[in-house]
Amino acid sequence: MTHVAPKLDIELYDETLLIDPFEAFRRIRDAGPAVHLTRYGDVYAIGRYQDVRAALANPTVFSSARGVSLNPGTNERLAGTTLGSDDPGHARLRSIVSRPLAPDRLAELRSSMAASAEALVVRLVEQGTFDAVADMATHLPLTVVAELVGMPVEGRDRMLDWAAAAFNSMGPADSRLTIDALPIAAEMAHYAFDPALAAKVAPGSWADQLFAAEARGEITRAECGSLLTDYMAPALDTTIFAGSSAIWLFANHPDQWAWLRQNPEKLPQALNEILRLEGPVQQFSRYVTREVDVGGVTIPEGARALMMFASANRDERKWETPEKFDLQRRAGDHLAFGHAVHTCMGMNLAKLEVTALLTALLPRVERFELAGEPRRVPNNSLRGFAHLPVRVQ
Repeated sequence: MTHVAPKLDIELYDETLLIDPFEAFRRIRDAGPAVHLTRYGDVYAIGRYQDVRAALANPTVFSSARGVSLNPGTNERLAGTTLGSDDPGHARLRSIVSRPLAPDRLAELRSSMAASAEALVVRLVEQGTFDAVADMATHLPLTVVAELVGMPVEGRDRMLDWAAAAFNSMGPADSRLTIDALPIAAEMAHYAFDPALAAKVAPGSWADQLFAAEARGEITRAECGSLLTDYMAPALDTTIFAGSSAIWLFANHPDQWAWLRQNPEKLPQALNEILRLEGPVQQFSRYVTREVDVGGVTIPEGARALMMFASANRDERKWETPEKFDLQRRAGDHLAFGHAVHTCMGMNLAKLEVTALLTALLPRVERFELAGEPRRVPNNSLRGFAHLPVRVQ
């Protein structure tokens, strides 16, 4: 027997709540398996781990083909991207854009990324005090990754702004963050679709490989532009936020850093716990193609279902003491990268970057301390720091 979904009037996209959303997430989880967020029209939040995971594994009902945002403008822009498509088209596009992200291809980057991270860490440790966002976490995405994507200088210097706008543009149409982001996201799309761009990208780069795929007839020009945005937006803020959030966690939990220093071989396990507790991506939506039962609650056809990854990663029904940062926890089944066919394509690259930084820090830093007031940045889809001043010993 199914029931009408419980209703909650929560301003989930309030900028203060975006900074600290976890009490609201708990209220949603406690209210039911699917909760009608009346403030946003036909939007139903799915916040419990098992329900989010099951919905992500059912793209026939919870579709990405009509976009994954809460406003029509962004959903239109997402058409033709891997984020805004379903199989079989999604599988075809993903197979092309993910070629440079395959594990064997990324293995070729490991030594150069490790060397770059080590040089950076040596300098910062000698400095003693630094901003873990601006001085550290942005380094690999803005140097190594931007180089791999192959954008010319006039595009590269806009990538951070474009990335933030791309994720902010996922919010409700009346959100100030969405309204401010839409023209910047449109600027990114205009840049990606510019016919002159093909001659400007670095030879052999990821972008160059997409243009080569277009020349071979594997993708259309429109698809090529859409796939370029898959490289330009998701590769930056997500990794920057993950890296700086790791430092924030260790500054607040020195015992966990001490444990990891004694057990450096557990770094992959530790990274899973970092991502479970402070994964950057908070939620994306899906279009509901037919009436569906979620845990005994009905979501109607045509509604938007909000997949609450960050809430699922703190669900008391799944995790024991979910608010506790515990590196000995086995958290490999977290949903920070999503699940099933739309699992984040850049997952292995993000892990490689954060692992390189932490590997360089482990033998050189005994302790992290906050050296000032951290400041988070409100974003409709992501959660992370704008500034994180730290001191190392």
